[in-house]
Amino acid sequence: MRFLGILIVLAACGGSEPTAAPEPTPAPEVAPAPAPEPEPEKVDPMEEYNALADDDARHAYLMDLGKRVYEKGEGGIACQTCHQADGKGTPGAFPPLVGQKDHMGDCQKHAGLVINGLNGELVVDGVTYNGVMTPQGELLDDLKIAAVLTYERNSWGNDYGDCSPEEVAKAR
Repeated sequence: MRFLGILIVLAACGGSEPTAAPEPTPAPEVAPAPAPEPEPEKVDPMEEYNALADDDARHAYLMDLGKRVYEKGEGGIACQTCHQADGKGTPGAFPPLVGQKDHMGDCQKHAGLVINGLNGELVVDGVTYNGVMTPQGELLDDLKIAAVLTYERNSWGNDYGDCSPEEVAKAR
């Protein structure tokens, strides 16, 4: 009887012969991560501008870059913040750029305003403005200033021609 009791206990406790542990399954192979895409070569914007073949291509390049500088700043303060998207300025605070050949007709004079800023009274179309224009000369390079000047000089009905980076450099 004692033998039968031990047998029952062994059977209830899994007293049979030990079985081998199952073989571990190998981890699935993980494919290596793809190599990162190489960064495109950075092209010097001035080299890109100088490589343009003709005046029409340079004008288009300056207008495109100038619009970005005017609208978004591209490292400087966006001109449209004060002069508005339509170039008509902010009445009583910031003068219009539309039709301002006296202030924008000469590239070096126009560049000097952007490079050095302006503080104090300015009369435009018989209206006196007494605001502050932040100097952009430390924030923007000659190409970006030439571009934004070209954009302003050829937008909103203005037709004052292009400004080159070389003309901006002379104004510094």
